[in-house]
Amino acid sequence: MNERSGGVIRQAVAQDGAALSTLFAALGYPQEQPVHLAAQPGREVRVWAQEEGLCGVLVWHCLQPLHVTSRWGVISSLVVAPHCRGQGIGAALLADAERRAAMAGCTQMTLSSSEQRTDAHRFYERAGYRERRKQLCKWWQEGGC
Repeated sequence: MNERSGGVIRQAVAQDGAALSTLFAALGYPQEQPVHLAAQPGREVRVWAQEEGLCGVLVWHCLQPLHVTSRWGVISSLVVAPHCRGQGIGAALLADAERRAAMAGCTQMTLSSSEQRTDAHRFYERAGYRERRKQLCKWWQEGGC
């Protein structure tokens, strides 16, 4: 656990499913049912919890590509509830994930962010992330890339 005034960063637990669904919906990914937190090797779901409930979530994955010796961290989602934004919660979750990734032997952290999320782009740039093109994506179900 990583405690800060007003909240704590911790691993998500099964009871967080409904709150996680609400957070993902705020990011534009509505869930039909509460998120089911099945264990998955190499994935961490870290949350910012307050007495009132969850204010943020960051999901990251540790990958071991076959063609290089180092591991890579990949953030698949970071969302802070609209009423909690501007309090440093996203920055705290990001720093926590980066620290944990480094401890796991990752040498880089990458993420994707939709073109229209310009506020998120500025947030990541302030945290030291730089745009690197080109990413290609192919999907065969609606709602992909």
